[in-house]
Amino acid sequence: MATGLTYRELVRQVRQLAREVRRDTAAYKALAAAQNKEANDTNRIAEQIIALKVDTATVAETHEVTRIMRGLVHAAIAYATATEETSKSAAATETQAQGDHGGIQQAADSSRVPMADRPWYTQE
Repeated sequence: MATGLTYRELVRQVRQLAREVRRDTAAYKALAAAQNKEANDTNRIAEQIIALKVDTATVAETHEVTRIMRGLVHAAIAYATATEETSKSAAATETQAQGDHGGIQQAADSSRVPMADRPWYTQE
């Protein structure tokens, strides 16, 4: 357990993590869409060069590039899916922290007892 980690700091860090993960998820989805478009264009080019009677080795290499690009698309989508799960876990962690410690924090914040103001109690 991290020393000096307070309830407020825990919630702040978890919210920040969830926000960053959601932003990254959107970026990976956009990357996957762009890669998919490029793969489709490369495949279209392969089909066009067949009509131009380009040698079969060049056509095969162009199809191989398309296959590799589609593999990258699948990897980017898988990564985006994993980051979505991470975001959900971060949100669940925040909810759990609020459920476990939010009442204690609220009681400390509203308490008029002098010891509630002591640094060793809040650790902030």
